[in-house]
Amino acid sequence: MESLVGVWPVILGIDLDNTIICYDNSLHGIAHERGLISSDTPKMKRVIRDQIRAVHGEMEWQKLQVAIYGTHIDRAELMPGVWNFLLELKERNVKFQIVSHKTRYPNCEGSKENLHAAAMNFLRQNNFFAKSGLGITEEDVFFLPTRAEKIETISKQKYSVFIDDLKELYLEPNFPAHITKILFSAEPGLDLTDVTVLPDFTHISEFIFKRMGNANF
Repeated sequence: MESLVGVWPVILGIDLDNTIICYDNSLHGIAHERGLISSDTPKMKRVIRDQIRAVHGEMEWQKLQVAIYGTHIDRAELMPGVWNFLLELKERNVKFQIVSHKTRYPNCEGSKENLHAAAMNFLRQNNFFAKSGLGITEEDVFFLPTRAEKIETISKQKYSVFIDDLKELYLEPNFPAHITKILFSAEPGLDLTDVTVLPDFTHISEFIFKRMGNANF
């Protein structure tokens, strides 16, 4: 595991989709309602995606993506444990920002759903911007259309820690070497150089806050 020695004060960056926002139940539920999968299909994006593509075609999968990330994002949930983790960051005066690889409009022919607006509304409805909630500002949320631009933003914002669920992000050669990289994943057998792999926000919280001790940044 990486050490956080020498990277304080902490400025933390975190991914949005499948890191802060959990789509497992909404993806499965909407797909089943549309007759695209059976009720006993595992609630795993990869399994659902592959099954829909194989049986119903790529267009149905794209339409489903528009639903879960756009028109029906209200059916998504916060990832278990993430609210308490982010709230403790706030209580310790640790600045955090959200950096998401997300296009404004889906790559689905004919769809005009604004995915940025949908995501912001989800965050608003879940008290990310309220002073009584997490109290971040809308300027603390970045949407980037490509992975390269996401990495560029991460570099410019000078984060000391970044949390993401996509291992490919950390395999990019231009990802900043000085950042403490946390991969949010329960996939077994992952052994990535200079990347700390943690399965849930209980473990992420322990990893981060043990290294902070009682400091108030």
